[in-house]
Amino acid sequence: MTTQSNDLNISKPSVSYDEQNGQLVLTNGRLEMIVETQGRLNPLHLRDLQSRRVYADDSYAWLCENQPQLIGKPSITTEDNGTYKVVFSSKAGELGIEQIWTMPGDETGVLTEVIRIYNPSLQTLDTSSFACGFVKNVHDGNDWLPGMSQQRFCDVPYRRHPETGELNDYDIQQLANQPNWFTTARSPDYNIEYTSDWGAEGWAWYQEGNTLLISKYNANAMEWSLISPMHKDETSETAKALRFGGAGRWKLGDPEGAEKLLPGGEFSFGETRYQILDGEWKEAYSAFRQYTERKGHITPTGFNPPVHWNELYDNLLWWIEDSQENRHKYYQKSDMKLEADKAKEFGCECLYLDPGWDTSLSSNIWANDRLGTQESFVQWLKDEYNMKLALHTPLAPWCDAGAYPEEASRMDKNGQRLKHPANDFLHIDVLCSGSSAYIEVKVERLKELCRKGAYFLMFDGSWFAGECWDPAHGHSLPLKHQEHLDAILLITQRVHEEFPEVLIEQHDPMTGPGTPRYVPTYYMHGKPGSFDELWGYEYMVEPLDDIISRRAFSLYYANLAYSIPIYLHIDLRKDNENALMFWWYASTCRHLGIGGTHTNLKIGETQKKAMQVYLSHKLFYAQGTFYGLDETVHAHTLTENGECVINIFNLENKLVQRQIQFSLSEIGLTAGQVEIEGAAYKVIHDKILLNAVIPAMGHKWVKLKVL
Repeated sequence: MTTQSNDLNISKPSVSYDEQNGQLVLTNGRLEMIVETQGRLNPLHLRDLQSRRVYADDSYAWLCENQPQLIGKPSITTEDNGTYKVVFSSKAGELGIEQIWTMPGDETGVLTEVIRIYNPSLQTLDTSSFACGFVKNVHDGNDWLPGMSQQRFCDVPYRRHPETGELNDYDIQQLANQPNWFTTARSPDYNIEYTSDWGAEGWAWYQEGNTLLISKYNANAMEWSLISPMHKDETSETAKALRFGGAGRWKLGDPEGAEKLLPGGEFSFGETRYQILDGEWKEAYSAFRQYTERKGHITPTGFNPPVHWNELYDNLLWWIEDSQENRHKYYQKSDMKLEADKAKEFGCECLYLDPGWDTSLSSNIWANDRLGTQESFVQWLKDEYNMKLALHTPLAPWCDAGAYPEEASRMDKNGQRLKHPANDFLHIDVLCSGSSAYIEVKVERLKELCRKGAYFLMFDGSWFAGECWDPAHGHSLPLKHQEHLDAILLITQRVHEEFPEVLIEQHDPMTGPGTPRYVPTYYMHGKPGSFDELWGYEYMVEPLDDIISRRAFSLYYANLAYSIPIYLHIDLRKDNENALMFWWYASTCRHLGIGGTHTNLKIGETQKKAMQVYLSHKLFYAQGTFYGLDETVHAHTLTENGECVINIFNLENKLVQRQIQFSLSEIGLTAGQVEIEGAAYKVIHDKILLNAVIPAMGHKWVKLKVL
């Protein structure tokens, strides 16, 4: 008997189930999946009905001891809005597997997959190697299959590698044959780990104007959308396939919760989302941003943070040993007055204090003896400069452990308490982030700083310091990655509970500070009381070189994929005569910080003029929707105003004249007559043609208004 869930209108989700042969067909718009249930649970076919592209063409891969056998019939339910959910319950040896497929009634061409594994037995199950996914054959043992050379996979949201600037846009041969890598520390020069798996927050699988977006979202554990090369069968070393979607662990064994299951235990992997799109990688980025915005990853309404001046760049303390003697020598209120004066000249709205303002590194106790009381300092900033106060407040891995209770320090496996080595001015890796003693003290000190006038806290020094075996800390033995992340979230939430208006910036909570992004970009953001801003990948030290190398192009792609605000302060001393560097980071970081005095006074004046333009159009950059016409043409649109500012960059060592053609819809505006300043232009039918003359290593600022 065959049951049909609705009519043949493929614009709506439908499920067809033939109980006799055990086959189900799930269709949502153009996207179709076929599942066979006789013999084993086998979603083996995924295709686009319109383009006829077949994405999965072989048996679903289950990497577990036994192949899953269906338990009973699939459960098929529907909701009033047309959403269909199909649940398959199965058993693979002692392991229980539940596979849940959902087709949203309000989203055509979308299918989601969730895998839940559970242990109904009385024995602990090792599930560390469990993985699953669709299979696409790519090589028959003699040659690449037809059409393989035209297909590409683009990393979402990092089409440019934050560490290297390399293009993360691959053909199938690269994915099948080349090793991948990731880093587990702040620099790609350290702790490089090679892997055969390719992980990202999403993959845009595109070819000739058709794309399948495969994204992974898990709000409760670190997880990625994986593509894994595999041999087609055991008889051939050269026949190859790719496994995609589904679930699996990656990097340093994350998500940790899937490593083993205690009796009665379970773990739910995050949602894998398959979405068919017209267009290629850029359209996939747009769809991904719409999806993450629906998850709560947005720029808050009215977002308008003050521009920061960072005292670090001109302050010798950072560039020499951070000792008590040097703090007294270089970090007095008189030193901060010099920095506040510079900030005022630039029109900055906040003084940001980097390491040096507290009694010792990240004690988070205000240094009254050098700066006066915090209350008087805040009042002085307000009265004299009309500026706010922002503070650098690193987390446990980068703290002077002597400023916290001794019991908050890490313990090794032998029960020995860790201590800082003699003459250690770095103060790293001693405190345990999961220690309840540390968390309580940290939260109270941060709240006291907020109570006395700090509006912004930077959660730097957030990397995973390593194992801790102290049973009194209240965490697992040893401390797990997830517990480290949960502790950071708890601190953030407890501060925000009392001071919801305080902005909290969060470095990568596994590798921060640094350029590598270990944790999925969205992770922890959007939860009640969580952080407000991401960190701009440590492009604060060599910001111009980071642009030239294309490393900082990762900011461009991050803005295409997410609306989460990014914060960064940059060293103005590294800029050029065209303020290229200033404008790049003003364009790619919704919250801007600057600092440092350029030795070339002419460049300094150019930067101040650029800041005047920026401040008078700040809402475009802080609140506007970001659009990318290409890597060097950024648009910031206030749709409700019918206005847009466009930043055009020239990274060549010669003057260039560029013609840039686009439609208003490409920058989020409706059709109409336009008024443009900053460049010559023509309107040809529904297209605008800008003619921009840009100096070598320079920038052009353009403003567009729909009349």
